[in-house]
Amino acid sequence: MQELFTTWFGQIILLAAVSVIILGLRRVGRRIWPRGLVLIDFWPPLLIVFTHFLTRQVTDSSLLPYEVVSMMILGIGLTLIEGLQRGEVLYGRFFKQYWRLLDILTIVVYLVALMIHLVFE
Repeated sequence: MQELFTTWFGQIILLAAVSVIILGLRRVGRRIWPRGLVLIDFWPPLLIVFTHFLTRQVTDSSLLPYEVVSMMILGIGLTLIEGLQRGEVLYGRFFKQYWRLLDILTIVVYLVALMIHLVFE
């Protein structure tokens, strides 16, 4: 089980398995499935853990603290932009935008960590 988290090939397999399970649950519970919820919304927690394991293998430190700080800066920046443009921050709209931007951020950081891992391994 540890190899699923620590090797890049195992990480891809685990991500694919979780995606298949989520798609199956979505198909079975299509009446109660939230309308705006997509598969990629489930990936950030996994990709954050995977990024940590990949960067720990190549370097002495992890990329995780920098990723968390960038998530915080993203949240603060999005709050300021929403407040300045619209004059208010609506929780539902803000959280959906933040989570979708977080999806993109975690995918990009994971791909960078994967490239670094493949180059230096």
